[in-house]
Amino acid sequence: MKQLYILDPFEKLHITSDTSILLMNEALHRGHEVYSCTEFDISRSRASTSCLARHHRNEIGESIRLSSLTETRYNLESFDVILIRKDPPFDESYLILLLLLVDIRGPRIINKPLSLLRYNEKLSIFLFPEFITETIVTSSLSRIIRFVTEVGGTVVLKPLYSCSGKDVELLLATDPGLKEIILSATGNETRKIMIQRYLPEVTAGETRIFMLGDSPLAVMKKIPAPGSFKANFDFGAHGAPHILTEKEGEISRAVGAFCSEEDIVLSALDIIAGHLSEFNITSPGLLAESNQVDNVHYEEPIIQFLANQSRK
Repeated sequence: MKQLYILDPFEKLHITSDTSILLMNEALHRGHEVYSCTEFDISRSRASTSCLARHHRNEIGESIRLSSLTETRYNLESFDVILIRKDPPFDESYLILLLLLVDIRGPRIINKPLSLLRYNEKLSIFLFPEFITETIVTSSLSRIIRFVTEVGGTVVLKPLYSCSGKDVELLLATDPGLKEIILSATGNETRKIMIQRYLPEVTAGETRIFMLGDSPLAVMKKIPAPGSFKANFDFGAHGAPHILTEKEGEISRAVGAFCSEEDIVLSALDIIAGHLSEFNITSPGLLAESNQVDNVHYEEPIIQFLANQSRK
């Protein structure tokens, strides 16, 4: 396969633990052609949509930050598989990237640009209302304050276009600065945010399910650091082995069926106390952390899956 990975700049990646790097190195080990570019390297002309990309021939390590690999322009139609691996924020630049890719017909694009355009990672949990806790999306200060009281006085505030726990906050009805926090997060009631009932069970761990197609591939518990409610590795969480509960299995089957219908190949579910918290489809990660927890190499079945798909 001739594979193109659309990444954030290497300077922003944790090279030794980044999921995209794991996939690229596994593809290299199997003899595939591996290329990379950033969103800024893609352009459109009357003739074609193309990219200025690096051709990787050797295993990618920390030295890639200092590498001066030659960049060459390629027609995107020349690739067999294109993997969109840019992290949020889902901003104007991300939107334009997807609009440029949505009409590409030759390569298999993972995940499908149209699905990424349609399904926001936070809002997509509403596709499965039977599995989520009390949740609202609004910019209204009075609505949020009323909701905080209605669900017991403690909620979690989430921006809609970020990732990795950035700007996620725990709000308490008793906090004297509650109004100011909400006004700041909503841009004085001009920007919608998500508010969810706080689930105290998160301190014992949030279940992460990395999905390959319609089935769970890797499962682990993300356990927050002491004193924290954020089950994010960037905020000190760690992974632990976990076997899916009956409820988690039910959720993964329902979401897996949806992924199959929408041609979403790589995704990740976050579940707290049997409630679907997030449905990550832009650039699901933590594969290296799952590898470490289970002592396996989950990148292997993913690259094999892509190879099998490209032969169809």
